[in-house]
Amino acid sequence: MDNGTARDRGRPGRQGDDRGLQRLPARVAALILLSALGALLTAAVLETQAGATAYIIGESHWSKAQQRAVHGLYRYASHAQPADLADARAALRIPLGDRDGRLALERDPVDLAAARAGFLQGNNAPDDIGRLIWMYRVLGDAPYFRDSVRLWREAEVELQHLVTLADDLEAEQAQGALDPASIQAYQRQLMVIDARVRPKELAFSRSLADGANFMRRVLLALSALVFVVLCAYALYVVRSTLRRVRETESEFRMAFHQSMVGMLKLDREGRLTQANEALAQILARPLPELRGLGLADVLHADDLPRDTAGGIDWDRVCEPGERRFLRPGGDVRWVRWTASVVDARTGCGEGVFVLAEDVSEAHELACEIAHQASHDELTGLINRREIARRLGSALGSARGCRRRHTLCFIDLDQFKLVNDTCGHEAGDRFLCQFAQHVAAQLRRDDWVGRLGGDEFAVLLHDTTLEEAETAMARIHAALGEDAFRWNGRMFGLNCSIGVAEINDDAVDVDWLLRAADAACYVAKEEGRNRIRSYRDSDPSLSRRRRELEWVAHTQLAIAEQRLLLYAQRIVPLAGEGRLQYEVLVRLRDREGEVHAPGVFLPAMERYGQGMAVDRFVVDAVCGFLSRHPGHLAQVELCHLNVSAQSIADPAFLEHVGLLLDRHPGVAMRLCFEITETAVIANLDDACRFIDAMRARGCRIALDDFGSGLSSFAYLKRLPVDILKIDGAFIRDLARGESDLALVRSMSQMGQALGKVTVAEWVESEAVLAQLREVGIGYAQGYAVHVPCPIGELVVDESVDALPAGALAEPA
Repeated sequence: MDNGTARDRGRPGRQGDDRGLQRLPARVAALILLSALGALLTAAVLETQAGATAYIIGESHWSKAQQRAVHGLYRYASHAQPADLADARAALRIPLGDRDGRLALERDPVDLAAARAGFLQGNNAPDDIGRLIWMYRVLGDAPYFRDSVRLWREAEVELQHLVTLADDLEAEQAQGALDPASIQAYQRQLMVIDARVRPKELAFSRSLADGANFMRRVLLALSALVFVVLCAYALYVVRSTLRRVRETESEFRMAFHQSMVGMLKLDREGRLTQANEALAQILARPLPELRGLGLADVLHADDLPRDTAGGIDWDRVCEPGERRFLRPGGDVRWVRWTASVVDARTGCGEGVFVLAEDVSEAHELACEIAHQASHDELTGLINRREIARRLGSALGSARGCRRRHTLCFIDLDQFKLVNDTCGHEAGDRFLCQFAQHVAAQLRRDDWVGRLGGDEFAVLLHDTTLEEAETAMARIHAALGEDAFRWNGRMFGLNCSIGVAEINDDAVDVDWLLRAADAACYVAKEEGRNRIRSYRDSDPSLSRRRRELEWVAHTQLAIAEQRLLLYAQRIVPLAGEGRLQYEVLVRLRDREGEVHAPGVFLPAMERYGQGMAVDRFVVDAVCGFLSRHPGHLAQVELCHLNVSAQSIADPAFLEHVGLLLDRHPGVAMRLCFEITETAVIANLDDACRFIDAMRARGCRIALDDFGSGLSSFAYLKRLPVDILKIDGAFIRDLARGESDLALVRSMSQMGQALGKVTVAEWVESEAVLAQLREVGIGYAQGYAVHVPCPIGELVVDESVDALPAGALAEPA
């Protein structure tokens, strides 16, 4: 059984109270309905009385008109005066109008317009006509009124006799004067009709009066009955409601004092008029001591809002939120504050009920989470996100208040050495010690944070660039006097520092970090363990800034498919050969200008982005050759340059391997060119890459051969197919014997090792002749072929576009 159900079944009284409260709206509706019924009965009594009165008045008009008609005809029979006949007929129009009104109400359907016209003709008051019609339609078959209507119909029979008698008299008088006997006969008929009508008129009035009195008594009795029922039911509802209110109040008081949530009530002066035990526990005070304390005695001053007059701002007090309670010892407890007005008649300051839930532990946990989100777990310094937020604030103050601050970018010089030789635990200790030493050198308003890895950021408040240089020189000197010791080994706390001023010229936080990082980078390039400041006039920083801009431009060009593929042919120096060329890359900016690789490739490789270009070129070339099988059949070799970064990255090797597995026919036509310096620096990685590519049928060329000419021993380990002699030896070949001797020795070495030799940078016919003489196999340069868009090498085949923009247009 559900625990909540068991508790409900164990408390039938509570369930009954709940049902009683649920039925309270229905009971109130019943009271309203009974009250409305009583009012309706009262209105019916008044309306019935008014209707009976209207009929009695109408009967009076009817009776007077009938008598007037009899008298007029009586005189007309004696004197034959037309005026008497006209007066009689005018009087007859009144009862005849009442008859027409009654007949209109008895039609099916009822003709209300004719009824109103008839009753108006009957000389009834316009305000009474509605009552006459309502009473006839509603009470037409009621006791007494039914008899009155019957008498009305019988009287109308006599009325019709009067009409007929008037017509006969008018006809007789028109033929000549009546003799006395005829006159007396007519007058006797008139008296007989009048005698028969009068009792009916009196009976009609008495019947209406009796009926009205009967209906009034019935309706009054019903009204009294409804009133009695209404009073009894109202007393029952009030008593049951009061009982439940008292029970609810009792339960509320019990819940108030036994609740685990602190509760209190305040008056308009801010005094605690009521409080429960939970609140006493939160405040660590006895419950009796709380009564009479002011809100200022228990609430932290910063959390007690005041108005302009120094009083309590009750509107803000009633706002929900978190506030701090003060304990006698000075301890603070955080509570979730919910206030509401319980007596609006006395204003918000009087009768404010407050719920105060102790959330100190949750608040501490939230503070801890917030601290973890904004601080580095290892060093305890603020992390990159918090650094960016604080830099944003510093930048805002520099702009709005024209203050100057300084950002210092610190990069450790020996962190990798410590990590590699002593392990990660030593590296962590090294970082912590360095962070403590830097923090100890700063002023109270300055701060240091960890950007990540071995990079730190320091902000010097209200400090110019020159002052920051002096301060960082002092810190740098203090760091140089200390050292990190681990297992008998000692490492200096050497670091390179870049300094950038935060002023109105700073664009945003990213710009600040880039500027300080650029200055730090220059410090490293100049020999490490030194300080450099960021100034726009510094040529080293300007060069780095331009390189970073080209990195950004190139990355965007790759994303927007604006790298173009060009090609330069490689031709044999003896005999004819099949088509062979090297793929070159160009960058087209958004304005349409095409840039040579020497503008952007060095920057990409300098900042570790060379693999992005290599991947783009390999993907584009494989797609191009796959879409042009006729051109692929004509090609002997398509040379592709691969940077040292790509060779050393296993992800690039995996990407190219999967790509060539999907295009096995293309792989047989590709030759990857690797620079000699890259091979020497990464011999194991180079061997791994070469073996993987040759396994798929690709050729390998050693590019810039001779530039690393310290030893040829590595050639034994490298299964390369082609030696491309560095153009620095070829360009000045015709000017001296030394370069010619070197090229001859390289050619002989290549022949001895079974390698194909290619000379680069061939720019004249004289150089071509010398290359033939020394036995070089192939030549490449402007004297042989000027680079062109790769699509121009496709013969007799419609050239589909490379992936958006990759196929070059003529420069």
